[in-house]
Amino acid sequence: MYTLNELKKQNTEISDLINILQVVTKDKSLINNPYVCELVERFNEKVWMHLVFEENTIYSELSKHHNPDISNIALTFHTTAKNIKKQFTNYVKLWCHAIKENKDHAKFVAESNEIFELIKERVRYESQEVFPLVEKHFNS
Repeated sequence: MYTLNELKKQNTEISDLINILQVVTKDKSLINNPYVCELVERFNEKVWMHLVFEENTIYSELSKHHNPDISNIALTFHTTAKNIKKQFTNYVKLWCHAIKENKDHAKFVAESNEIFELIKERVRYESQEVFPLVEKHFNS
């Protein structure tokens, strides 16, 4: 089981990877570079595992809480995780696993930024809403 501090550290690592990927994905000459896809796949794996660990620890505790406001936050937390997993899986399939001679770089950048913003919003939500809630209600 992961501690809240470990999950916070993972969020920092995820944010750091986003910062790197936002630079790399903008370079048109790197669109077919296998190392970019490898980095995106590693990023996907890190995000996926982070979400799984949260589901097994934080979500399970929040969803059982007697306060309906906290239960609703847990539901939002769970729903956004499912959405991120689905969108990110489709993104990796489209841009890293599909064999294409001429990939549309502008579309790649737009979809990359959409994924990055989605995950950045999730990290922000966790840091500002979920983690403080867990600290307040479960660490006292």
